[in-house]
Amino acid sequence: MITESRAALGRPVHSRAKVVLLLCMAAVMFEGYDLVAYGTTLPKMLDDGMWGMDAATAGVIGSYALVGMLLGSLLTGIFGDRVGRRPLMIASTAWFSLFMGVSAMAPNATVFGVSRFCVGLGVGALIPIAAATAVEFAPEGKRHTYSAIVWSAFPGGGVLASLLGLVLIEPFGIRVMYWIGLVPFVVLVPLMLWRLPESPAFLLARGRKAEADATADAAGIERPEPPAPAEKVGPLGLFTPQLRTATLLFGVLSACGLLLTYALNTWLPKLMKSSGFGSESALTFLLVLNAGAIIVPLFASRVSDRVGPQRVTAASLAAAAIAILFLSMDVDSWLLYVLAFVAGAGTIGAQVLIYGFAAAYYPASSRAAGAAWVASVGRIGGIAGPTLTGFVIAGSSNVAPAFYVFSVIAVIGAVAAILVPRQRAAQVSADVTAGPVSLANVGDQK
Repeated sequence: MITESRAALGRPVHSRAKVVLLLCMAAVMFEGYDLVAYGTTLPKMLDDGMWGMDAATAGVIGSYALVGMLLGSLLTGIFGDRVGRRPLMIASTAWFSLFMGVSAMAPNATVFGVSRFCVGLGVGALIPIAAATAVEFAPEGKRHTYSAIVWSAFPGGGVLASLLGLVLIEPFGIRVMYWIGLVPFVVLVPLMLWRLPESPAFLLARGRKAEADATADAAGIERPEPPAPAEKVGPLGLFTPQLRTATLLFGVLSACGLLLTYALNTWLPKLMKSSGFGSESALTFLLVLNAGAIIVPLFASRVSDRVGPQRVTAASLAAAAIAILFLSMDVDSWLLYVLAFVAGAGTIGAQVLIYGFAAAYYPASSRAAGAAWVASVGRIGGIAGPTLTGFVIAGSSNVAPAFYVFSVIAVIGAVAAILVPRQRAAQVSADVTAGPVSLANVGDQK
């Protein structure tokens, strides 16, 4: 058995693992697209008085999708380690894509808000499963890197939405941005039905060892090892004495990260427009924000695989706090773009690192539940972000207070990252870097 495990680790990653990686990336990309699509259409909705919306109402509607995401993540936490990764990924992708089409056809704010909630339900269910699947199909020693590659698709979707918003909204109106959301149902769901395998770790947990080994061998990844006899499955495994403190801190960390992610993606164009920039320049800030979130985490994740994700995540959030604070000041335009880039890298990019941090931290028997916990509690911050920002803007004569709030939240997140217990994170990092020495090491990585 030890020989077989070591031999499996020596094989190159096969095309099946790469296909899984691409499918996870595509699914996550459309979450980023959906979020930023709302942000790109929001200024025109408010300027045109569409459905009688004001800033506070727009913030509440922006939070509807996040409430749905919270419920979807909770459902994944309950069922993800029991029914499997594959069926949940396919069903949740189909669900959120179809309701993007409903958003495109909405005749009033009520239907639009309900459709945004339903989109969030599907996306919320998808994200933890995509996180768990990406880690479980990652080559040895590249868990954080592969997780970051997948999660870089989130801001990639944001960049796509920003670019399409610049080109399409003026000539075709805002609804075209939501029609594009049907692409996953038409293209991605059939591809998943055809090429997405079930996770070897899940198959083994269900007693299907031969199938698990065959799937791992076909993907060129390590064969999974069975969980320890006393290891708890699903949500119960998150609150054992060994993991309880980390679980609570991951919740705080993710809440801070997603508050900043959703608040900035929803309101940054409006904030910059209120600061004196034109509509196109304001949208360009959104593009730069998400560009920073794509580029920097790909490098930061490689550092995480070597030194551990804890310090890298904390440093990212601390840098974002400083950059966001300076965004509120009267500085040159070129420096504002640099600051937006750093802010994106340290907020949306930090959330990329947080998902990988958590997915690699938890054992396979509760990995989907752990990812769902991080996403679910994070949604509380995400829900609060657009609404809180909307009320801060509505109650202020300038935009500076919103940036002050964002900066404080980033500092809280950095502190939470530092306080995550280091013992298991350090062991995972060391095992991943050094490679397997024994079956005990392999089990620790899980």
